[in-house]
Amino acid sequence: MISVAICTYNRSANLSNTLESIARSSSRDSLDVELIVIDNNSRDATRLVCESFASALALHYIFEHEQGLSSARNRALREFRGTHLIFTDDDVLVDPEWLARFIEATKAFPSAGFFGGRVLPFYPAGKPNWLKDESLALIDGLLVRFHLGESVRPFVAGEPTPFGANFGLSRGCIERVGQFRTDLGVKGGIPGRGEEADYMERAIALGETGVYVGDAIVNHSTDPTRLKLGYLYRYGVQKGIAARLMGSSQKGSASKALLHLVRGLGQLVKGRGDRMRQCVINAGIERGLRG
Repeated sequence: MISVAICTYNRSANLSNTLESIARSSSRDSLDVELIVIDNNSRDATRLVCESFASALALHYIFEHEQGLSSARNRALREFRGTHLIFTDDDVLVDPEWLARFIEATKAFPSAGFFGGRVLPFYPAGKPNWLKDESLALIDGLLVRFHLGESVRPFVAGEPTPFGANFGLSRGCIERVGQFRTDLGVKGGIPGRGEEADYMERAIALGETGVYVGDAIVNHSTDPTRLKLGYLYRYGVQKGIAARLMGSSQKGSASKALLHLVRGLGQLVKGRGDRMRQCVINAGIERGLRG
């Protein structure tokens, strides 16, 4: 059996769409799958949404009162019953063959400790005109885009590690690596970062190997509020804080932050709003690294 966990906080409408996409999966009925929803202190209709899918999905609803995505994920680590645990987000639409492709990968690579699928952004409010290149190093993280091709293969040293919207862990890997760090990651409305990268770093340090599952696809909804300059700066600050907590030797600099902002203005003049926004994120990172 394979387990799927969705950690959610006050996104009942999005969660409903995600569960609907899983319920529509063409291969779901033929697979041995456990679905867990970890409700992380939601005050909206999350519980009611889960109850509404009782007849369509074998869904296990769990309320986790300790705030934070890492705490919710740790609850999933304690609760799941499968050989592998796949995490996805509460604002994605899964491909009809998503689960089947992950299961095939776990069978093809039985010794792998972690798996990462493809994440493609979509824009309910329309793709911004300024976005020319979704693959820019910092913009792809902001958009939750993870695309290393369409193949199924082992990860290569130095490649990006999987994103939280679409990754899986074997039970053996979880037993060796342990829990997610609760001083990293999103907490309520604070856009914390780093808990997935930290977990993967620890796994790799212990000798775990990973597999990229390019045909296991989720489509991630892009919230327009995440593209506003204020959010971009806060996102960068949290990335800097996470890097510092994870032991980065980089020291944040106010002068470097100012330089990034000046460069950003230059990119804006050139009509590259995406690169300008990447500069804003970099300025935030410098602030976060300073402590």
